[in-house]
Amino acid sequence: MQAYDFYISNKEINEQAKESLRGFWKDAGKVGAITYVLCTLLLGATILLSIFVSPWLAIPLGLFCFIFFAVIDYGFNRFCYGLAKQEAPNSKYLFSGFSKKMGSILSIAFKRLMLSIIWLLLLIVPCAIKNIGYSMSILLLIDRQDINGDNALAESKHIMMQNYGRYFKFILHNILWLLLVFFTAGIAWIWVGPKLAVKKALFYENLKTEF
Repeated sequence: MQAYDFYISNKEINEQAKESLRGFWKDAGKVGAITYVLCTLLLGATILLSIFVSPWLAIPLGLFCFIFFAVIDYGFNRFCYGLAKQEAPNSKYLFSGFSKKMGSILSIAFKRLMLSIIWLLLLIVPCAIKNIGYSMSILLLIDRQDINGDNALAESKHIMMQNYGRYFKFILHNILWLLLVFFTAGIAWIWVGPKLAVKKALFYENLKTEF
């Protein structure tokens, strides 16, 4: 397999993202806000209950959080993928992961977590590389109806082959947005999250033209 040289630049992805979000910032902000509030409240409740009620609650509540976050992440990315394709998606997409695809969503989430833990025990760099390889798995699950969680992980690894450097540059290009989210305790995610997810969807759309 050889790498193609017709990929659009990060600057072009920025311009396409602006065009995709034009007229839909209100919808994107609404979905970003719902995501932030639900995840923050659930995480906060888990921490408080584990501290003030019983530390043993941390395990089942932590597992519930992991499942909920994985399913909501799918819905959030589905909404933003629709924006990237200029399909004017419905905000109800946010909860679309609570469906027959839930098994595949959780399969991807758990396997990525286990693989990350295994590789993290070796070295941080191999762990990061492995995660880049599986970075397109949720978008593949959204885009294609003919694959499950295992197929999505394998296909993501396949289409990312020889594109690790390109995705790393994509991350670096957006590092300031990620830092903004960090230094605002996640509040900036309400607007930054949809923007980054749309840009990632556009990255994926361009990437899959090779295949």
